[in-house]
Amino acid sequence: MTSTGGGADDSLPPEHPGHDDPEGPSVLSGLTADEAIDPMAVVGHELHRKSTRRRVIEGLVSLAAVALIFVFVLPAVTGSHYSEIWHEISKLSWVWVLGLTSIWLVGMLAYTGVLTNSLPGLTHPQALTVNFAGSAVSNVVPFGGAVGVGATYAIDLSWGFSVPRVTLSILVSGVWNVFAKLFMPVVALGLLIATGRATGHLLVPTLIGLVALIGAAVVLVLVMSSEILATKVGMLAQRVVDPVCRWLRRSSAPDVTTGLLEFRHNSIGLLRTHWLRLTVWVVVYNVIQFLLLLACVRAVGEGAEQLGWIEVFAAFSFARLLETIPLTPSGVGFVETGAVAALIGFGGSDAASAAAVFLFRGFTYLAEIPVGAGAWVVWATRRSWRRPVGSADRPFAT
Repeated sequence: MTSTGGGADDSLPPEHPGHDDPEGPSVLSGLTADEAIDPMAVVGHELHRKSTRRRVIEGLVSLAAVALIFVFVLPAVTGSHYSEIWHEISKLSWVWVLGLTSIWLVGMLAYTGVLTNSLPGLTHPQALTVNFAGSAVSNVVPFGGAVGVGATYAIDLSWGFSVPRVTLSILVSGVWNVFAKLFMPVVALGLLIATGRATGHLLVPTLIGLVALIGAAVVLVLVMSSEILATKVGMLAQRVVDPVCRWLRRSSAPDVTTGLLEFRHNSIGLLRTHWLRLTVWVVVYNVIQFLLLLACVRAVGEGAEQLGWIEVFAAFSFARLLETIPLTPSGVGFVETGAVAALIGFGGSDAASAAAVFLFRGFTYLAEIPVGAGAWVVWATRRSWRRPVGSADRPFAT
């Protein structure tokens, strides 16, 4: 690990990570140079940004929501006892388990394409490590998105990337993931309508997703087109943000216009050269994730034969949207309920549908926690990956 000094001089100047600067990432505010490149220090710092009382309340609320869903809501939706669901899962052969594990691993490898293209210079092994490490934290801590982001910052900084590049990577990959989550339900509804299998209760959320998708795409195009249009979009958004902040009794509102202009200035080079590869890898990743759910449905077999790939894709698409609910880590409980309800609504049997979704989430949620712990060990032991901050930045070349 690269040290930048000690004692009184160990505090960071404005251009370096961790300085308590309103323009820097809040997860690094107040940290020294050494602390900013230590994921454990950043995670601990972020966890203590909120009072103990607030953390306890958030944890209790999150646990209460999970308990309510798994004790009352899911059994009511499935009409099955957990012993019946486990019975379906326990019938899987080792061949199926090996196959499902392989699909999951391929999906995780595919996502490294998103990270390496949003942060040029990052290697695929590093991308796999930082993805698992950040996900493990987010999957455990209630409202833990910011904690996972803090871990991502510290790990990437320790490998020689600068704060602006890491910030840009997080923003761009996040935007592309949001587009994917909004786009898939629209595609799913189109497929259901084309095949005559659409149900009325899917129409409203899909239309909302379509409007949000079109709106987000238009805003992105306008912002990237010119500084004049970006300024106009920022001023319009500011008119919305200001009264909302006053209603929330915030002392000050964020400067939306400046933020958009900075995003445009920082990202235009990356997007011009990497937008296609980013899009391809996001699509590939989500297709593999869908194939994993489809394979889980097929692995369960009996009771799920009538579910075609279109119905499974629709359930997957709406479940991905539910992952964004911050009340529980990675939307746990909400994702399972939504996906199971969708599969049952499309004709799957109660126990088989629940077993398929639980199996899927075993890979995409539970497995990421122990594997993520291993990723933290990799970060701690691979000293050869450590670089001075900023030395690993690469130009946005084609």
